[in-house]
Amino acid sequence: MSMNDSQPNATQPDTQAADDTTTAPVNSTDASTVDQIPSQPQDPLPSQPHDPHDQSANSQSQYPQSQYPHNQYPHNQYPHNPYAPYAYPQAPNSPAQNSPYAPYPQYSPYPQYASYAAYPPVDPVKIHRRALRKAVGRPAGLTLAYQGVITLASFIVGAVLGVYYMLALPSHLNGATADELSSVINEASLDIAKLTGVISLACSITGFLFMLLMRRRDILSKRFWAGDPGHARMKPAWLLVFIVLIIGAQAAFLLLNFAFSAIGVDLASPTSEQINEASTTVTMWLYVGLIGPIVEEVVFRGVLMKELKPLGKNFAILTSAIMFALYHDDVIQGLFAFSVGLVLGFVAMEYSLFWSITLHVFNNAVLGGLGSLADANGDVAATIYVVAVLVAGIIGVSVVMFRHGWGLSVFRRINRSAPGTYWGWTSGCFITFCSINGLVALVSFIGAMAIS
Repeated sequence: MSMNDSQPNATQPDTQAADDTTTAPVNSTDASTVDQIPSQPQDPLPSQPHDPHDQSANSQSQYPQSQYPHNQYPHNQYPHNPYAPYAYPQAPNSPAQNSPYAPYPQYSPYPQYASYAAYPPVDPVKIHRRALRKAVGRPAGLTLAYQGVITLASFIVGAVLGVYYMLALPSHLNGATADELSSVINEASLDIAKLTGVISLACSITGFLFMLLMRRRDILSKRFWAGDPGHARMKPAWLLVFIVLIIGAQAAFLLLNFAFSAIGVDLASPTSEQINEASTTVTMWLYVGLIGPIVEEVVFRGVLMKELKPLGKNFAILTSAIMFALYHDDVIQGLFAFSVGLVLGFVAMEYSLFWSITLHVFNNAVLGGLGSLADANGDVAATIYVVAVLVAGIIGVSVVMFRHGWGLSVFRRINRSAPGTYWGWTSGCFITFCSINGLVALVSFIGAMAIS
């Protein structure tokens, strides 16, 4: 027991003393003390709390301490805290063993991620050029694949025909001389040359089927052949204008030959010579005059040019004309094909693919057929044909340019492509197509010039 419990508390309030006097039992030894307590009733406690800072209230105390002795009962008879303190349970040392709930696992701190270098600044010019190369590379790559398909088909068909003629050689040539073998081989070569039209037809149809497989939704649609909605309608006067422009291209081709002949150089065109040699057959005429123009227009004006149209009409027409010229693998024929390709591209762009096919067929079947017919009937007929083409071409083109040259310049200015569009020519497929065909055309031209 502490010192505070054994000694009476002098600072204990009067209410505590009053409680002790009423609850403590009266001892016989303290009877004299009890008699000294006045018998008058006690006034109730004031209703207002006692303010220790109020000096007037302290001075005028209602209950003087002399009337009520403070320490009349000793406190040692009743301990101050008769109940033992409640022993609170101690927290378990291991929560996992004493708690019905498993504790949360202690997570390790997040690992330190490697710091990455800041992204390099994006150059919008490079992104635009990359998009242009991609836009040109898709149709150019498809055209390159088309040419690869028809080249492979020509090799296969030629190899099959060669094996067939080798197996069909007479058996008595086993002991023949070299002259006899060479004559037989020459005859077989002439027979194969006569089948050039068959080979060309087979290759063209194979290429068309390939293109149909790759772009069947576009090719089988009416819009592909009839043109975009709202396109211009072809009138006879405009059809005549375009025919005159194609004749003008023929006249320019003839003037180029005359210019080189004047200086003693005869320009050789292997493609034109091969076509003239095989044009006597029906299959070759069918290929040159009908099937070939249709397939070429589908590829170069129908698929290639229309896929390049979002980059600008001028860009699409010029790019398709360049690839169409290089496709012929002939320098002289390619120059003529480029000029005609510009006209056909304008017609297909502003009118429809049907009219470009019509003009292409007119150039190959009508103009080409008249030229072959004139050459077959002697020099006089050939001269008349040449003079007629020159006069019609020069005069016709002069009139057309005088009347519609301003409108052509307006069309070129309105449909000008955005700056930097021609960066699309740096596409890998476009460069590959131009490089391969340009190299083949140059080698064939040099070889033909050396032989002539």
